[in-house]
Amino acid sequence: MFNRFLAIALLGFTLAAVPATAQQQGPQQAQEYAPIMMNFVGDNALMLPTTSALELKGSGTIEFWVSAKWTRPLGYDPAIMAYLGPLGTRFAFHIGDDRSGLGVYAGDFYDGVAFDFSDGLRHHVVIMTAGDTIDIFIDGELRGTLGFTFATMPVDRFTIGSLGDYSPFVGELGQIRIWDEPIEPEVLQYFALQPLNGQYEHPDLDALVGMSAFANPELSGFVFVGEPDEPNVTMEPSETDLLLPPPEPLQ
Repeated sequence: MFNRFLAIALLGFTLAAVPATAQQQGPQQAQEYAPIMMNFVGDNALMLPTTSALELKGSGTIEFWVSAKWTRPLGYDPAIMAYLGPLGTRFAFHIGDDRSGLGVYAGDFYDGVAFDFSDGLRHHVVIMTAGDTIDIFIDGELRGTLGFTFATMPVDRFTIGSLGDYSPFVGELGQIRIWDEPIEPEVLQYFALQPLNGQYEHPDLDALVGMSAFANPELSGFVFVGEPDEPNVTMEPSETDLLLPPPEPLQ
């Protein structure tokens, strides 16, 4: 049985549009920024309740950094996250047991894209849905489009690092950001290695509905965002064992 915990932080921030030049300056600006990662070892998944913030209504964007750390077969496909109930999943994301691709479950549908996660390095993944399809970007490149969208079945929990009580993840997950509308790929690529309210603030902050809060060891959880002027959506990286060295900038 997994450890179950929920942490919510409510702080303040201000909104501002990102200058057009920001997208050209991303790699240089990103050198000193590292996403905050949490290590999942197979028994510490986050179990969170349902929330209206996750009612994406057929259109939204979910992004995260992930590294796959298992080195021998687990006998199952480890789950990155899932929004599920007694009848199945609205959405669930997995990495294949052989670390050769990423898959998406949504109700009765399952499909995925090929990608080599066996290097054990950190990769930026974007799952974007609008209408009847799902686009999957990995490290800034479109890897494939799936012919279905998130399901509409009843749900009773949101889990990170597992599929409910099953398929525990082994590796690192971090900088999970959930948006209730499609976000421009160029904006996602730039802010993949930027805080949301750094030198340039994210232009779509009003669409943010949730994000991981791994920077503070006392929180070790997830923030569901209400109105944009309520919670802080970023924390400065601190000296903890959750931090990994900065990756190469996305091109």
